[in-house]
Amino acid sequence: MNREICREALLTAGLLRSPWLARAFDNVDREAFVPEALWLPVQDPEGLWTFVDRRADPDAWRRAVWNPHQSVVTQLNDGATPPAPATGEFTSSVSALDIVMRKLTALQLDPGHAVLEIGTGSGYHTALLSERVGAERVTTVEVDETLAATAAVTLESQGYAPLVIPGDGLLGAPDRAPFDRVISTAAVRRVPHSWVEQTHDGGQILTPFGTAYSNAGLLGLTVHGGQAQGRFIGSSAYMWVRADRPTVELHVPEESTSRRSPIAPDQVLSGGYLQDFAIGLQVPDVSFSHRSEGADRKIQFVDEAGTSATIVRYADWWEDGAVTSWGPRDLWAEVTAAFTWYELHDRPHITRFGITVDPHHQYAWLDDPSKAVGG
Repeated sequence: MNREICREALLTAGLLRSPWLARAFDNVDREAFVPEALWLPVQDPEGLWTFVDRRADPDAWRRAVWNPHQSVVTQLNDGATPPAPATGEFTSSVSALDIVMRKLTALQLDPGHAVLEIGTGSGYHTALLSERVGAERVTTVEVDETLAATAAVTLESQGYAPLVIPGDGLLGAPDRAPFDRVISTAAVRRVPHSWVEQTHDGGQILTPFGTAYSNAGLLGLTVHGGQAQGRFIGSSAYMWVRADRPTVELHVPEESTSRRSPIAPDQVLSGGYLQDFAIGLQVPDVSFSHRSEGADRKIQFVDEAGTSATIVRYADWWEDGAVTSWGPRDLWAEVTAAFTWYELHDRPHITRFGITVDPHHQYAWLDDPSKAVGG
């Protein structure tokens, strides 16, 4: 795998249809923005993330950099894990080129647009933006000060001088507003109204979007009159903006209630990420994790407040006691109700859903903003 093969793959997939994207791909040296040591989102036989060091295996490193369908992970655990074979949470990456090109096509970026980028990362995406609008029109915000400093140095070495701001991207960059385009390289669960306030009327916001239940949407919004509204234009799975990472500290009562399940858990939980996404829009503060496998397979649901939890058994779901709940909410009842809604609405595709953001709240809808769904 090399640059030429990657380019051909992107052309064949129609992802360099915009002439400016083809030029930007050719002009920006992706290798300059990828560190010599990286991880791949694939586990090795020992359960560690696959580690690639350019100095030890330059061919493997180059294959990773130019694989058009795979991101390369550049940071684990917010930088606490040194470059070496390891486990942990991915906290920064250089995104796969196929989704990068899809996003930049969807952004409808024109020369001269003022652009706010949330999540500088390595600076590669920033350089592509700079190719289109001019680096002086790009403002990029990175919450990790070390990443921000490294990206600024790399960008300068490659001939780009955007404004790199270390800080909280959810606040935007009010001193540089207004912007024609806002694009995030990390997923949010709530679109900050600061982004809306800092965008021109008629301007666009493009961001990965998810819920605690499922992180899988790519949301395009248009701003008018202090409100942003738009549909999901497709699917994507990005790391969370740090402030939106789902975290739960359980403090449920000891007392519980139990009952049977009305449906096999597999039917609800094995429908794929698009089904999960639609369910998640209705139960946005609920997350789930498997507690055990095999004959004793169970799944646990918790709410974001940490006040309710529900555990469901797979094997004998029809028996009394297969569902056990703690706290005021029966989370399995909420999830199965969302699943029923999804089926009754003929399993709507993600592109039929949208989001409206106004100064007071945010809500999801199906087909039309008047048809609100979920919480």
